[in-house]
Order: sequence, then C-alpha cells, then structure tokens
Amino acid sequence: MIDDKREILASIEKISSIARGFMGSVVLTAAAELELFTLLAEGPLSPKEVADRLSLDRRATEIFLRALAGMELVVAGNGKFGNSEIAESFLVRGRPYYQGDIIRHNANIHRRWIELPEVLRTGRPAQGARAAEDSRLRRDFILGMKNSAILGAQRLAAEIDVASARRLLDVGGGPGTYAIEFCRHNPRLTASVFDLPPVIGEITREQVNEAGLQDRIECIGGDYLKDSLGEGYDLVLVSNIIHSLGEAEIRRLFAGCRKAAAPGGRIVVKDFLLDEDRIAPAFASLFAVNMLTGTESGNCYTAGEVRRWLEEAGFSGLEYRRSSPRDRLLIGTASMNS
Repeated sequence: MIDDKREILASIEKISSIARGFMGSVVLTAAAELELFTLLAEGPLSPKEVADRLSLDRRATEIFLRALAGMELVVAGNGKFGNSEIAESFLVRGRPYYQGDIIRHNANIHRRWIELPEVLRTGRPAQGARAAEDSRLRRDFILGMKNSAILGAQRLAAEIDVASARRLLDVGGGPGTYAIEFCRHNPRLTASVFDLPPVIGEITREQVNEAGLQDRIECIGGDYLKDSLGEGYDLVLVSNIIHSLGEAEIRRLFAGCRKAAAPGGRIVVKDFLLDEDRIAPAFASLFAVNMLTGTESGNCYTAGEVRRWLEEAGFSGLEYRRSSPRDRLLIGTASMNS
C-alpha cells in the first residue's frame, strides 16, 4: 500500500496520464482527417484562414490549433500557424514517410476499443470491428500498414539478405510494401503478393504500378487459409499476420506456407511476439487487447509457440531475432524431406 505523499502524487499523475492519453490522439486524428498538415504545407495560416479553407468554425479552429501547437505539431507566430518540422516530414500527404493513413486507422481502432467492457463480458470482438467490409476503413488499414512498414521493409531486406532470393511470396502482403522494397534491393528477384481480392484489386496493384514493378510483382487474390499459395518459392514472408489468427488457423497457414516453399527455401515470420512470461514487451501484451477487440481468435504469441508450430509444419533450423523494439523474427528453412 502506497502511503508516502510524493509517491501518492506520482502514482495519481501516472494514472491520470494514462486516463487522459486519448486526448492527444483524438486531436492528432482530427487534424489528419482534415488534412490540416497538408494544407499548412503551403505556408502558415491564421485561424480564420484555416477555418475558411476547411469549412470549420473559427473559434473552434483557434482552440484546436493552439492545442496542436502545445503538442509541438504546429508552430505559432505572428497570429498564424504553420507545420512543425515533424509534421512537415511525416504528416503531409505525399511525403516519403507519410503517417496519415495509420493515424486514421488508429482512430477506427479507437472506436472499437470503447466497447472493451462489453468485449470482456462476451469474449466477442467489438461491433465496430468491420474494416474488412468497409472500403474506406479497409483503405485506411491497408495504407496504414504501408505507413508503418516503409522503414521496416528497408531494414528487413538488409537484415535477412534478400540478395540470394529469386522468388518471394509475401503472404497477406496488403499494399505490397515488403515485396516492393525487396525487389528494389534485389534486381533479380520476382515476387507474388497474396491477399484478399478486394485488397489486391483496390490497393495492391495500385501500389505496385506506382512503384513501376508490375513486371516483377504478381498480385494474387485469395484466402490464405483456404486457397493454395502456389509452390517453388525460395523465400516466404509472413509479416504481422499471425496476431490476427487463432492457433488452429496459424497451423493451417504455416502448412500452406510449407507447401509453397521450395525444399531449402526460407520462411520469415515477423510479428509482435511475447516473451515467455506473456507480459513483456508491453507493446505486445497491449496489442493482444487490440486483437481481442477486433478479431474472433487473434492474439499475440510467444516465440516458443510460433517455433513449435513452424517445426510441426516442416520448417527447421529456426533462428529467433529481435529486429526492432516491437518486431521479432523467426527465420527457418523448409525441410528437404517434408
């Protein structure tokens, strides 16, 4: 029991900070949805000018802009507001490391997190978990994955040495960010991105065409839990997929990956894996709650669990790596005799 006054104050502040955490998130999300930072990339504007350009209430706009200034996302001066350096770099649409899509996706997630008490009572995902059926939410989600993966794809391409690969299968590859980056690293590589038909039709082909890699990257629509993934691939990537699935589904997925991998081919599983205590890292244990609100059986798993399922599917020589503060890798080889 905490009874020291200083510890009491510090503990209450910690609890209060957690409870208020949504405020900054909602302000940032509103700015992203309004494309405010893209507007301010043209130059600083007064609250009246912003309100007029975005059809907003003037008083509300001034309060809003001052809050963003307090968060150091915009800079105030001479009665006008302009982008801070971080906003100019990452929140203006069209910038190489634009993060607006993932911010809007997080807002969609927030709506279902509000239903967490009911999810805990029923064990069922929130009613708001419908990104797969809504084209706008689906686009925010898939392009949000691109926002999140840009630097990670560059790092992973170097880390796993894609130079020796000739055929890549990116399972559940969404916007094709990894396939695109891997092909840029290795000019002799060809790739297949496998995802649901709406994702392939609405987003993947668009991204591959924008990258000018339509001659080297094949876009395949299907259900990776039901349909064949093909065969003869010497590199199979399963990036941030398994946390959306239950154990039986993961085993089915890995079995399909083994059929797709050529003997001696590599598999790379990247995900938010938990330590064996199932608590750390904190990001992964919290992300498991995200899967609870959004999926029927998704979760975050330990490296030991994933290793066992890969071995059961016919992969061996498994190597575990910490790729980033959030990402963990398991890299294995398709057994020659399986």
